[in-house]
Amino acid sequence: MTLPNPYADRKILRSLEKLWTKIEGSINRFAKSDFNPLYHLGTLTIFMLLVLIATGVYLTVLYRPGLDVAHATVERIDSTWFGSLMRSVHRYASDAMILLIVLHLLKMLFSDKYWGQRWLAWTSGWIMLAGTWLTGTFGYWLVWDQRAQWMTEYMMQTLAGTSGLTYVAADIESRTFSNFVIIIFLHVFLPLIGFLGIYIHGLKLSRARWWSPRWVSVQAVVGLVILSLIKPVEMFAEADLSTLVESVPMDAYYLGFLPLIDQWGNLIFWGLAVLLGGSLFLLPWLARGKDLGPAVVNDPKCTGCNICYAECPYDAIRMVTRNDDTIYNKLAVINTAQCTGCGICAGACPTDAIDLQGGYNSEQTFGAVRGALHRERQAGNPVTVLFASQRDEALGGLPARLNIRRDHDHVAVSSWGEGEAARVVTAVLPSAGAVNIEWIKSLQQEGARSVVILSQPYDDSPNREDAHWILNRLHLRPALTTRGLHWLETTPGDVWAVETFLTEFHKNGSENGNGKSTLPPVKERNKLIPSLVGGLVGTVLLLVLFALALPLDVRAGMKAADGSAMRIAVDARGRIEAATIPEGVTLPEGADPVKIFGGVHFPVSVRVMVDGNTILDDTYEPSGISGNGRISALEFLEIEPGTHHVEIWLKDDSSDYRRLFSGDVSFEKGRVLILAYDENQDKFILR
Repeated sequence: MTLPNPYADRKILRSLEKLWTKIEGSINRFAKSDFNPLYHLGTLTIFMLLVLIATGVYLTVLYRPGLDVAHATVERIDSTWFGSLMRSVHRYASDAMILLIVLHLLKMLFSDKYWGQRWLAWTSGWIMLAGTWLTGTFGYWLVWDQRAQWMTEYMMQTLAGTSGLTYVAADIESRTFSNFVIIIFLHVFLPLIGFLGIYIHGLKLSRARWWSPRWVSVQAVVGLVILSLIKPVEMFAEADLSTLVESVPMDAYYLGFLPLIDQWGNLIFWGLAVLLGGSLFLLPWLARGKDLGPAVVNDPKCTGCNICYAECPYDAIRMVTRNDDTIYNKLAVINTAQCTGCGICAGACPTDAIDLQGGYNSEQTFGAVRGALHRERQAGNPVTVLFASQRDEALGGLPARLNIRRDHDHVAVSSWGEGEAARVVTAVLPSAGAVNIEWIKSLQQEGARSVVILSQPYDDSPNREDAHWILNRLHLRPALTTRGLHWLETTPGDVWAVETFLTEFHKNGSENGNGKSTLPPVKERNKLIPSLVGGLVGTVLLLVLFALALPLDVRAGMKAADGSAMRIAVDARGRIEAATIPEGVTLPEGADPVKIFGGVHFPVSVRVMVDGNTILDDTYEPSGISGNGRISALEFLEIEPGTHHVEIWLKDDSSDYRRLFSGDVSFEKGRVLILAYDENQDKFILR
């Protein structure tokens, strides 16, 4: 009998997952897996959101919006030790949130948890990542320092129009106040919307886990505070739109796009971003995998006991009222769109009424294990039965000596120990949760010396709750755990740990096989207390992860800062050619024929010449649906430092261009001059 292992077929992902689990395993050697932060990336992300809200409330109460007061307000907050600590924790928690989301997404990708039933969690995760990034950039803008200036410069050049013109107006402070209010509202409001995203993220799960273990949360807070005390967040020069940003640390998590766009341009950067981001977002459909599901219920065997319904991690089972001739009232029905083929329901079913359509039959598997046990017992060999999961097999966690897949079978027999101290019957199941505890009772009664269940760490179960449910079943049947039952928890792919256990277990003369059960308890996360070493290791790991924000504060400057520049600003109503009044129609005195009969709204054409060379020649159309709105334009032109003769020509009707500015202008390195069109005076004014 052969059980396919589609999980092992994705060899590139399995190689990446094996590398990831090695990192997790190296941490587990110094601290118990219960306190390994890498097993709680998703819930730690939610905790970071709570930290950001708590520190953000304090900062918002003290903050005052406005171009003329924002920077000074932040300086006042930073002037006290507590304000500096709150601002630093707020900044590092925001970076940590981005990092934790990315690590969580990578772990889900490497472990094949992004397609099928999990598509909603995957796509909502990417949307929340984008929302986190957007919210963080708003936060940097509110400080109104040189980093905010660079963002404003980019916005002015990209949006141009009336939004960009706000920042070149004569009364800039009053005109930009509403911008500050809108940004601070979005910065506060979007995180609250994030809770809706979190709810959607876990919508297809039976028991979504929202909170990280208490001590892991404590480790995170300690890491943030230590980092904030070691390297408090700095203040940088106030934004000055008359200068160009020469060099300022740019947080790569949130602001790294600005230097890249400055080097590559909008088309290349956003083209690559859309291509890469879109491909990853659509990955559940572009790179769909396979599993052993969906589960299939053998109706005549189903007793309607509700156990499978209670244990399913993915809300894929419903209990419906039966309308057949059986004595049972309920029947389990599988929602195939929700099923992941984990096999937990098959292991939970006391009557072997559930199989997996992909090829797993629990009754046949147990029959193969029993058959192998009987043959070895008849030959006089002591027998150990080892239950392992397909993930252990796929990641290389089963020693080659166990002979798994040698004959293309998922149940194999091998010798182990000195002088063939024992025979090991190994059965590879979809997951540890697929072990039916009735099997253990039968195997012990039929002569198995020991039964060993190989499990991944409690918080690293491939189907969220594998370890929890098999432990829960066993603890509800204490008679099974008195002797001969052993629980081996290893990091996936740790073949050395499995070999060491089996070697010690099967030494000649060893009584391990008949010793007391080594079954761990069903864990209550918030009641666990780490050892001193475990607590320190977890704290140091999080501190190192959070400290990645420091080298990613990369100094950068605008390319244009090596020279100088000028902005050409146009905000005009424009001219309208009077409509033709129909023959025989007389309008009342003061009536506007344009408003009555319509007319042609001329565009505005601008030509800029520097030292006789044309560097801008463009036409700007009226805004509005009807094409009769205001005409806005904002152009950023790089100029070599020095004195240059500048001429600006404009055409806003059917006539030829007219010169509205001419003169020698001195351009200084790193500075920006503004030439704004004054419609009342019909000329460009140098500011």
